[in-house]
Amino acid sequence: MKRALALLCLVGAVALGGCAQQVAEFKAKVATLQQVFTLATTATVPSDVVIPAAYAFDAVKVTATNYGQYCIQEKMAPSICSAVIRRVVVKSIRTGSAARAALESSVVNKTPALASTYNAMVGALNALKAQPIAQAPGASK
Repeated sequence: MKRALALLCLVGAVALGGCAQQVAEFKAKVATLQQVFTLATTATVPSDVVIPAAYAFDAVKVTATNYGQYCIQEKMAPSICSAVIRRVVVKSIRTGSAARAALESSVVNKTPALASTYNAMVGALNALKAQPIAQAPGASK
């Protein structure tokens, strides 16, 4: 009986030691995630970098708007007016416009802008540039 109790205590100690190691690993992973979150939400971009990207987004947004008007006039018939392309264009315009509006205050105040917001606008810009919207007649080149 004493041996069984001693063996049980030994197994319990080994199991708890393994749990302690797993808890320590989990805490380390949580700390890493917190650092990534902090970096992602506090990283900034200088306002003078935001300005050219905002102008580029504005220019491509005009093309995307002309593309939308073209597709409406053509009753969505051309292949470049497919539903997939239109969804990407609309989503990118909305995302980019919201990010552009949020970046406006940093440009006006000449303060750094949040990198996550800047990246959202640049991502929307790149998504629009990847679409064949410039092929629509009347789209600005």
